Amino acid sequence: EGLIDNYAIYQDILTTSKETHNYTLTAWIDESYILPIKNETTTTKETNEETYKFKVKVVGVDTPITIEEVSTSVTEYRYRGVSPKNYVTFNNEVWRILGVFPTDDGIGNIENRIKLIKDQCIGNKYWDTSGSNNWTTASLQTELNGTYLTGLTSTSQNMIGNAKYYLGGYNTSDIQKNIMYTYERKISGSDYYYHETTTNWTGKLGLMYASDYGYAASDECTQNLFNYNDTTCKNNNWLFKGNDEWILPQDASSSVLAFSVISDGYVSNGNVGFGQFADQFAARPVLYLISSVQITGGDGTSSNPYTFGL
Repeated sequence: EGLIDNYAIYQDILTTSKETHNYTLTAWIDESYILPIKNETTTTKETNEETYKFKVKVVGVDTPITIEEVSTSVTEYRYRGVSPKNYVTFNNEVWRILGVFPTDDGIGNIENRIKLIKDQCIGNKYWDTSGSNNWTTASLQTELNGTYLTGLTSTSQNMIGNAKYYLGGYNTSDIQKNIMYTYERKISGSDYYYHETTTNWTGKLGLMYASDYGYAASDECTQNLFNYNDTTCKNNNWLFKGNDEWILPQDASSSVLAFSVISDGYVSNGNVGFGQFADQFAARPVLYLISSVQITGGDGTSSNPYTFGL
């Protein structure tokens, strides 16, 4: 009586199922609280020592959230390691399955959808010929969703759905893959966006995230993305091709830098449209199939890829 009871003293969020947080709890009695007097018979009342017990109840809540936030309620399935069985035939070509992800179609409808990446690049490209790391207007984005998209077979085009691509980045790749994952999905902040008015883009064809590349490595790889030139990391990552390759996130420190995978295996950045080597970076399209696409055959090996049907 007179003490705080049933009070939420702190709330926090775990971003992964394996993450732990440690806390120090200090308890005290407010100076305005009058301690009970045990000896009521003496003329001079004395305050005796009292023993107080309390308990702390930890409650976990799995709250449904939007895909822009990170929560243990979001379940993703990814292929990892040196040679997973994720080969598919798409557009009469060899593509690979990145995984199955809860995917926003850009108007708030979220479904589990298969995400593909082309096994080989479509050539060396500028990320943006005008020199801006704004993906919504980038020349590579325009090409992928224009001439490249219309050049696919009609069956393949009908299998591709609009998807919300998250445009967040950071000012360095010297961070872990799971941290980059959260930064890619930040909804504001100058640490993650140079162009804060364009935090996402809805369309059909994009590039892989830095976190996609990071998560494709097996658990033996524990390096930051900037140190993925480690032999263990690049030799156990099926997405590593030995190319200088553009990826989606922007480097938020400058209007002209976007992230890339370097031929040695690590994630760095490059000038999107200027410089001697900017047009020597490879590009591999990424897309999300509509949810009604089904696997109709194959076993996912390179000699017997999966096939798709509607």
